[in-house]
Amino acid sequence: MNDYQRWLDEAKDPVIHQELVEMTPEQIEAAFYKDLEFGTAGLRGIIGNGSNRMNKYTVGRATQGLANFILKEGTQEKG
Repeated sequence: MNDYQRWLDEAKDPVIHQELVEMTPEQIEAAFYKDLEFGTAGLRGIIGNGSNRMNKYTVGRATQGLANFILKEGTQEKG
């Protein structure tokens, strides 16, 4: 519930905020019970709001992780 409440409190997009407000307890649990995991097939999941869903925030988080790895390895000049 902490992640759900944080998303609700920080939602700047009125559409996302409304979708969060309208979620049932079961939908909240399914969307926020864990973070979406990167597996052997990459980052895949149901599209929607929540930490366990594909959305611009989970894609951004994965992209930032890749960028951090590239910088850590010192390979940013390789393209």
